[in-house]
Amino acid sequence: MMGELKTMIELHEEGPRIYNLYPRLVDSIDNWGKHLDRIENMGFNWVYVNPLSYTGFSGSLYAIKDYFKMNPLFAPADAEDPTSWAPLVEFIDACHARGLRFMYDLVINHTSIDSDLVQRHPEWFIWKHAVIEKSSGRIIKQFPLDAPPCSNEYPPETYKVEKRVANPQAIDPSDSRKVTTWGDLAEIDDEGSIDMLGLLEYWKKLISFYLELKMDGFRCDAAYQVPSKTWKILIDHAKGINPRVLFTGETLGCTLDQVQNVTRGGFDFIYNSSKWWDFTASWCPDQYNQFKEHAPSISFPESHDTPRLARESSSNVDYQVFRYLFAACFSAGTMMPIGYEFGFRKKLDVVRTKPSDWEPAAFDISSYIKHANKFKSKIACLNEDGPMLHENLSGGATMLLRKATKDINQYLLLIYNKDWEKPHEVSIDDMSRYLDLDAQVYQINLFLEGVPLDGNTWQKMLQPNEHVFFFQDIGRNLQIKWQGT
Repeated sequence: MMGELKTMIELHEEGPRIYNLYPRLVDSIDNWGKHLDRIENMGFNWVYVNPLSYTGFSGSLYAIKDYFKMNPLFAPADAEDPTSWAPLVEFIDACHARGLRFMYDLVINHTSIDSDLVQRHPEWFIWKHAVIEKSSGRIIKQFPLDAPPCSNEYPPETYKVEKRVANPQAIDPSDSRKVTTWGDLAEIDDEGSIDMLGLLEYWKKLISFYLELKMDGFRCDAAYQVPSKTWKILIDHAKGINPRVLFTGETLGCTLDQVQNVTRGGFDFIYNSSKWWDFTASWCPDQYNQFKEHAPSISFPESHDTPRLARESSSNVDYQVFRYLFAACFSAGTMMPIGYEFGFRKKLDVVRTKPSDWEPAAFDISSYIKHANKFKSKIACLNEDGPMLHENLSGGATMLLRKATKDINQYLLLIYNKDWEKPHEVSIDDMSRYLDLDAQVYQINLFLEGVPLDGNTWQKMLQPNEHVFFFQDIGRNLQIKWQGT
């Protein structure tokens, strides 16, 4: 029978537990406040909002035409000036009143292609030769200005070549012939602009403006596409105004070299790719152990860029629950978009999502998320990125994942049945192989209730999707006293 864990917690800094309030889904800013009680009650300590600036012709949140004007789409219906940021300041004040910090998307790698900046400061942008198909007007390919396309390959009767501001592109790593071009975006030259001083001053002015609005942190979109020396200047500028301002860098899909380069800019956190881990392959814990040397990271079960997990799992509530718990345990930070708690299935879209896309709840796991967040907040090793150990057990059907504090004074061991269909037995004949501190081992649950492990062996038939936690601490971060029942 479980008893109560009486704990004496030594102060440790809590990692960010981020709730993504997606603006296109929640209508105008005066409607956002009604979500704050739920966000606070679930135990989040940050509210993250995607770009709110005035957009270009496409309407994409990330195609910013004017950074200093609010997108009228989010203005209250009775606003005298629909481009004023005053309603956002009121919302941020409401966040702060609940102990929630406010994070905002900082997009400095591109603007909308119809931004006034393209005309006023063409030297801030990358320009290329664009090969345009005459019949469709579609850009087929872009070439550097010093390496123009060959007329034999693109005959003038079919194509025309023009000097145009570059559109960001992405090449499919599995098929280099598949290239995605964002035609509504203009690529900023954050590295080689002939007016870097002017460009940097513009970004400093923007960051100062955001901080005046009382923003507490930034998610830096595609951080790896901006040189670390640029980030270093901007982050130092921001921390000179507010030393507590938090910078998180989007680094999904980056190599170790890219992460090393990005984090030289001074980022407090990066984002990891654990959302795509199958709990079996070694790449994810290996990547974690490499990247943690440069910056702690943030996990998420889904994001505004991914399909909804409930759609991928056919609304499997148990899997929805576990994937959030796993994200909360895997790294120092965690993030979850609005609707995850209700099993929303429709993917968020930067152009098309609208308030009418709000869905009936397939389920409500808010209380579970609350307990997962409390669990995370109380255990030191879940709020920092210390060493991680991963092993596959039961012939690969189950897994073991151990997190430690950086000073190796605390362990949390997770054992999980990855099989959604069948139970599997786990038998460990030497628990000290994984929990070797000079301290009592406890089997604990999400409610911080537990029993001491009797002996040094453990065996259990784990049901599909079932997990078990073991905890050990030598007393420097968390002292545990067993109170029997």
